Amino acid sequence: MIVPSRVGALSLCLIVAACDCGSSPAPTRCGVASECPGAGDLCIDGLCGPAEVDDASTFADAQGIDVVVEDAGPCRAIDAESTLEPSPVDIIVTIDNSGSMSEEATQVRQNMNNFARILAESGLDYRVVLISRPDGSQGVCIPEPLGTGAPDCLGGPEGRLLAIHEQVRSRDAPERMLARYPDFVDFLRPEAVKVFIWITDDEMNTHTPDGFRADLAALEPAGMFDRTIHNSIVGFYGETPSTWGTRAAGDCGSLARVGAHYMRLAQCLTNTNEPIEDCTPGRTARVCELDWRPIFESIAEGVIAGVPVQCEFDLPAPPDGMELNLEDVRVTYERGDATREDLERTTGADACADGRWYFDDPAAPTEILLCPELCRRVQRDDGARMEVGLGCFPSLL
Repeated sequence: MIVPSRVGALSLCLIVAACDCGSSPAPTRCGVASECPGAGDLCIDGLCGPAEVDDASTFADAQGIDVVVEDAGPCRAIDAESTLEPSPVDIIVTIDNSGSMSEEATQVRQNMNNFARILAESGLDYRVVLISRPDGSQGVCIPEPLGTGAPDCLGGPEGRLLAIHEQVRSRDAPERMLARYPDFVDFLRPEAVKVFIWITDDEMNTHTPDGFRADLAALEPAGMFDRTIHNSIVGFYGETPSTWGTRAAGDCGSLARVGAHYMRLAQCLTNTNEPIEDCTPGRTARVCELDWRPIFESIAEGVIAGVPVQCEFDLPAPPDGMELNLEDVRVTYERGDATREDLERTTGADACADGRWYFDDPAAPTEILLCPELCRRVQRDDGARMEVGLGCFPSLL
């Protein structure tokens, strides 16, 4: 597996600290040392004590309190390291190399690195497969840093680009993608969302949208294309299916044929323009536009919005003889610049916002989940660290 160079492992430190912080005169229960009344006191397994005390049972005995377990030390000692991996997305770009596509090929060459930069800044772990001939005015050779540039026209040093040197004709882009699949299947990741970018001034020849989706679903390994997003830079006039081919509905004089099938792929429509459930629509743009920078920026934004993020932490079980107080769980985000942000617990995914987290099951939680807005922010912070304090206290008699 190729390890992205921009992202180090995002460290998650689970600090299982004592909580249930009451205010009894002696001893004082605590979650952190700052809650203890004495200068230099430590918070040892839920009880405030002097720094020289290193065992909760010894301290409890001194206070005349019986502790169910002789050594509750594991409550303060549990430290676990985990990682948050950036959300993976595999992007397959297929460009028509026919004689009418010189200007379009130039736009792709000029904009692919900016497209990749936007994805990198979002925190996504992206890879790009480019299916195109590399030479000639209609070919695409990606310059550094995503590619190597001429003469080899291969992937750059980060390993994020795989260039499949293949002549794509006016109407056979789906066939070329399927035929060359064995050459890039190992570059794809089964868990990644698959994003297609179709670039042509023509229409599919032998495939229909429904037929192509079926052929994708039949590819091995099973499930590789369960989550797909199609984007189409093709020829069309109006914005609705009934006006895609109506010349009076828009301006696109350089198209060869209206790319209606590609539009249906991008807009999650069947062959008969019926909407497809559980389908994430992509972006569409006219191939005849003169400046493609906004087009690629729009597609990148759509990818960022369409790829789900996952920031989930297992909730450890308390040590023997200990109990969790779920109301006292605290989550802190330490940014790469060492500033800290106390995060707010919310009730669930439907109440999410930036800076919030929630339990997978409020009644019997097993995981801590960051809200998507926060998750994206954390994933693009190279030096981020999550600190989770779990409310934990000895069972006292």
